Amino acid sequence: MTTLEHRARPLDVSAAEQDYAAALERDAAALRRIVDLTQRVDSNHPLFLEVAERLDTLSERLENPVDTVTETVRNPGWRHDPVSGVENAIALPLVLEFEDDRTVRAEFEFGLPYQGPNAFVHGGISAMVLDHVLSAAVPPGDVPVVTAQLTIRYHRPVPLFVPVTMVARETDRDGRKVWATGELAVDGKVAVSAEGLFIEKKLKSAQ
Repeated sequence: MTTLEHRARPLDVSAAEQDYAAALERDAAALRRIVDLTQRVDSNHPLFLEVAERLDTLSERLENPVDTVTETVRNPGWRHDPVSGVENAIALPLVLEFEDDRTVRAEFEFGLPYQGPNAFVHGGISAMVLDHVLSAAVPPGDVPVVTAQLTIRYHRPVPLFVPVTMVARETDRDGRKVWATGELAVDGKVAVSAEGLFIEKKLKSAQ
């Protein structure tokens, strides 16, 4: 049996709050498209001037809203994290599949917003995504896990616009300490691998 992370997880909120969450998800998807398209269109195209003016207007409206949200931290966090958050415009967003053998898998492509060297993914982005997937491979307990140590090995560059497969699994556990390994592969060849140590720990908000 395979379960999908986040997309299939229901929100335990009121109907009005569900509508608000759906609107945030649509906004993030639209912004994600804009970020991607501005990387692709000829920078000398006259449409860029019009787009810039419209985005400035939207930014000013958001900076001076009629009703201001007072919370500085949104919950639940999984909807707006920078890797799989559907409410986050900089997220892929990554969708994880949880296999019966407790392996976590994801298949996706990196676009231009994640470029480092020309035509290849920035190494820091690969590390961030692997950290996210490895931590997801740790079965949840009474408290969440936080990353204590992450070792990344780069075997070969990860190209943009090609199918990427990422797999992770838990390898050991000792009390509150949990270890996991994973890799990012292209065409069946490992491009980036990782080993992580995670600690079960309660987090306190900075609010």
